[in-house]
Amino acid sequence: MDHVKLISKEQIQKVLTMDEAIAFVEETYRAHGEGKVLMPAKITLDTGESNDWPPYGGSYNAMPAYIGGDLDISGVKWVWGFNDNRSKGIPYIGGIILLNEARTGEVLAIMDGSYITDIRTGASAGVASRYLARKDSKVLTIIGAGVQGKMNARAMVAEMPSIEEIRVSDIRPGAAEEYAKQMHAELGVQVTPCATNEEACRNADIIITVTIANEPLVMRDWLKKGCTVLSLGSFQELDENIPLHCDKLIVDSWAQNAHRGELLPLVHAGRLGREDVHAEMPDIVVGKASGRENDEEIICASIIGMGSTDIGTAGSLYKQYFANDDSLQSFAFRTYNK
Repeated sequence: MDHVKLISKEQIQKVLTMDEAIAFVEETYRAHGEGKVLMPAKITLDTGESNDWPPYGGSYNAMPAYIGGDLDISGVKWVWGFNDNRSKGIPYIGGIILLNEARTGEVLAIMDGSYITDIRTGASAGVASRYLARKDSKVLTIIGAGVQGKMNARAMVAEMPSIEEIRVSDIRPGAAEEYAKQMHAELGVQVTPCATNEEACRNADIIITVTIANEPLVMRDWLKKGCTVLSLGSFQELDENIPLHCDKLIVDSWAQNAHRGELLPLVHAGRLGREDVHAEMPDIVVGKASGRENDEEIICASIIGMGSTDIGTAGSLYKQYFANDDSLQSFAFRTYNK
């Protein structure tokens, strides 16, 4: 493979729909459950996100994976997030994905990873809702009115046609107001900006947190019976009593959750271990473990993100839309001497 294809964000956006992203994520979970995935835990390079030095307020993650079965592809996502980017007019998260031919290691493509990261994160919540949420869920709460707040709303409306109202809360009131206008126009459902997180969460059927906060944003006392709570941020966003005392605690990957995200403070304190987790999402998808079993369960899921879902999505896109497209920009690249 002497030429590597370059695939831009705009080219990905033209072909990748939310329904496809949900299908690709579910297929990747199924491959995990069938033992067809190799995925080391992500490696973090911290440049001031949680350390004092260097003082850049960001971090990088390297997320490699191999997906077997019909897809049979390897790759790695290099993704970063910087807290001050919004004030500089730059997205908080960015990334690239490198795809390799699984049998030889030859480089197939370098793809924008930011849009794939955004949409597969929403899609992961969509897949989780399929197995964990009540089928008659009507009220969806989104904490965080940024890009992920919008992606998750799109995923949930695509997956849960019963949704009648979306409530949104954000630390920036103006952002919640603007979100409500945009998403109502786009999705055609009622979208209500809320002054407080409590107002947004009371009597909600599904609550999703997608912020860069590192503090409890949702309290256990606000949850009604049958509620599904999905934490998708990089740090703690929930009252610890939610994961500790819910009826079922679900993770996408225990290795990832023991590395970063909602559960990490409890893991480090020795208050929560693998034995406290009901199941990983891949085992639920393939039927090895139960999802929601009744309408009374309060279910909490920490979906921290898996490199395999990025590579599964990127690999599926590449093979379906880009592998035989000779009009794509490419560059000569040889990894060996002939």
